[in-house]
Amino acid sequence: MAGIVNEINLGVGNISHDTILGCYYQDITPGIVHVEKGIFAALDENGIPYTINGAKKSYAPIITIQYALMQYDFIVKRVDSEKSKVTFIRCLNWLEKRCESLADSMVIKNEANSQYGIPEGWVSGMIQGQLISVFLRGYQLLGDEKYLDLAHRCFRSFYIEYEQGGFRRVDEHGCVWFEEFATKKPSFVLNGFIYAMFGIYDYYRVTSNEDSKKLWNDCVRTLEVNLHKYDVWYWSVYDQAKKQLVSYYYQKNVHVPIMKIMFQLTGNVIFSYFATKWEKNLNNKFHRLLTVIMYRIKPRLHKLHSFLKN
Repeated sequence: MAGIVNEINLGVGNISHDTILGCYYQDITPGIVHVEKGIFAALDENGIPYTINGAKKSYAPIITIQYALMQYDFIVKRVDSEKSKVTFIRCLNWLEKRCESLADSMVIKNEANSQYGIPEGWVSGMIQGQLISVFLRGYQLLGDEKYLDLAHRCFRSFYIEYEQGGFRRVDEHGCVWFEEFATKKPSFVLNGFIYAMFGIYDYYRVTSNEDSKKLWNDCVRTLEVNLHKYDVWYWSVYDQAKKQLVSYYYQKNVHVPIMKIMFQLTGNVIFSYFATKWEKNLNNKFHRLLTVIMYRIKPRLHKLHSFLKN
């Protein structure tokens, strides 16, 4: 299984500003093996992904969302498109049923998260962003206005502050953030924030909504101001709470491609700079070795620093 995972390459997908969305910004279709080979999930009798934690069978909405995006890409690329359409619609219906109201918005709430110590019922910016991307593609594929309405309502969740049960934050510098993990202390996960942004941009492309364009521009500014915080000279880190170094798989298949995508969407050279830098890290044997060592040491140093600080 490790060999299969290491061979996966999730590169840049369809970069477009058109009103017709097409394939997703990142080509995540090679990740289908995570489900088909039972690496991270399996399929139930209805074709919906689930995970097993001990004796508990769990459904993680983000896995179903990304599985749906893969199926949509297969439809567009005409790869077993009829089967993919059936699977996409099943995922679409499952996600619709999982939605519930929050203020004037529509959200999917999540089970407790042990990694960040979040109790059940939290809402994720990454999930909401990619959910918008799925619902809008469902709307364009099927022509059913209910999916456009669901996208409208999901978009409203981007204005609900963390203190009101949402995932939006504004930091001390006036930068807008959308948290992947709604933690009490801001975590500011890089990839989760950017995947949330892709949903906002999809919404703008389809609706021409000026509020969403402003929100997108605000998010780009947030990255311009803060992106350097995710860089260490030899690698990159996952978030701003734990500052954990990402794995080789993550650097290759998440941080590097999303930087390339952001550069192609915006033309901003800061994204090209970090895409190039982090990709060079991948090909530097010394940096990779140092990362393996620091991957184990850095969390302990961070805990020690926190202990001494308190």
